[in-house]
Parts: sequence; C-alpha cells; structure tokens
Amino acid sequence: MSQTTMIPRRLVVAGAAMLDASTLHGLLVGPVAARVLRAGTRGTVCAVFDRSIYVSLDSGCICVGPIALDAGPLNLLCKGWFTARPISAPLQVGDAVWVESDVLRIGPLAISFAAAQPWHPQPPGTWNRTSLAYGLAAFADALPRSLPDEGLAPLLYAELRTAGAISPVAAAAKSPIRYLTQLLQGAKAEDGGGINAEQIAPLIGLGPGLTPSGDDYLGGMLVALSLIGQISLRDKLWQLLKPLLACRTGDISRAHLAAAAEGYGCSALHDLLCAIITGATDAIPAAITSVTAIGHTSGWDALFGAVTVLRARNPNLTATRGKDRHC
Repeated sequence: MSQTTMIPRRLVVAGAAMLDASTLHGLLVGPVAARVLRAGTRGTVCAVFDRSIYVSLDSGCICVGPIALDAGPLNLLCKGWFTARPISAPLQVGDAVWVESDVLRIGPLAISFAAAQPWHPQPPGTWNRTSLAYGLAAFADALPRSLPDEGLAPLLYAELRTAGAISPVAAAAKSPIRYLTQLLQGAKAEDGGGINAEQIAPLIGLGPGLTPSGDDYLGGMLVALSLIGQISLRDKLWQLLKPLLACRTGDISRAHLAAAAEGYGCSALHDLLCAIITGATDAIPAAITSVTAIGHTSGWDALFGAVTVLRARNPNLTATRGKDRHC
C-alpha cells in the first residue's frame, strides 16, 4: 500500500482534541522554500522542535511552523499549527515527507501551500556612510551592558576581543574573525580577491547545535554584504566556503548558509540591518531584541557577523561598554 493511502484523516495530538489535517494551510513561504516545494519531491523530517520542524527534501531543507515564527527564506509558515502541545507529540525525526501538487505531506499531516504568500526581504532603501555611522552609533548604545556568555556575543564589545575570560567557542573564533575584519577593511575587499579560505575555515561548524555559532556568524556576514552592495566579495567568500561545508557542518546549517549566499536571512535580521544602514535609530533597540531572541545564540551570532561587515565601512566606530561607547 502506498504512503498516500495510509495517511490518516485525523490526528490525535497527545490527548488533545483531534485536529483535521485539512485545516492546516501555508500562509507565508520564503523564496528558498518555494523552490524546494516541487511536486513529486520526497524526503524525511530531519529535526523536531517544540514549535517547528525541519524537513529535508530532494532539493533542500525547509522549516515548517506557525505564523508566529519569524519569516525567513527557508520557512513555510502555517495557519492552524499546533499551539497547545509541542509538535514533537505527533511527529518524529525520520517521518516520511513528500509533495503532491500543492500539498506538503509530513507523516500524518497535510499542509496546503497553494495560497501561501511569497516573502522576500525588503531592500534597505537610500543610505550613505553618514546614515550608517548614525545607525552603528545607535546600535552600540542599544547593546545590553551584559551580553550572553555563550556563542560569539561577548566579542561584540571591542575590548573583550583580547580578553581571556570568554567561552572556548569565542576564543576559537577570534583569529578567523580578526582575519575577516582585516579583509573587509583592506583594499582587496572591494573586488573579493586575495582571500585565504584556510584562515576562515575554523569558523565552519564551530559551536554546538544544528546551526553552530561560526556558521551563523558567516551567514550574517553574507547577508550584510548583500545589503551594502558588496556582491563580488559575498560571492567570492561563498565559492571558497561552499566546498568546505560538507565535511564540517550539517544539512540544516548548509541550507541557511546557501540562502545567506543569495542575500537571504530571517526577517528580524533584515529589519535590524536596514535600520542600522539607513540610520533609523528609533527602530534599533526593538530590532535588536527581536534578532537576539532567535535560537539559543543564533541571533546574536548572525548579528555579530553582519555588524562586522557594517563596522568595516566605519572602522573608527567601535562598541565599548555603557556610556563609554563612542565613535
């Protein structure tokens, strides 16, 4: 009997009321997810979280979850998602996934994405070095005095980059981040030439989780390079990094990095970077809160990578603690 004919019409969710699978509808779909959701493609569930899941299909990974999740390039956001119980109740890693016409089937679930609206990040609009300087100064002022100990967040403060009391992950990241910063500030950054991939490689897969800190940092860099028009450098970095990913990091992180190489990050990161670039200072504090709420440290790590790029355009502007921040 085929998998299609074995799909139950209704699903019991950990003793909760029964949910009719036909009530699940995709409302918003990112550009990568839209490409991946091709009729006939098959795969499996590869990660399950309390509110969302990742599925790996023939043409890539996508993330499926409630509309309350942040929009992003890999995301299919749905109406009628599980709210009372974790999604891990009905779904498990390894469950079969396939696409029939405009319906995504995940184990016992059926999600129609025929009416899902496409999501694309908005470009930053008009900006210049002055607006960027204002934005970076406001960003420095809005950073919390105390940053998370895990991940790469402590390195956002310039004086901590040489401090000893940082996590092993941050300590291992210092040398490649220093190299990337010098690259961005150097004359060769404009044409993307003269990059030593081995200097950057230690960041790939650095840290725990499905999207390690080093990968999130590199993804943030690629998105920021796109926003400020340094496409040649972005593409050169990606061409050097891409061959190293298969043996250093996982499928989900590779999918996010590939999206970043096209200039796509999550909605919250785009909103914050656009506010910084255009000097929309009033929007920056709330935007920082939104970005840093993503994942365990993923938001912080991607933010740091992006800000490294923006600071390179204003190298005299650094982040120090509290009222001592200056430009």
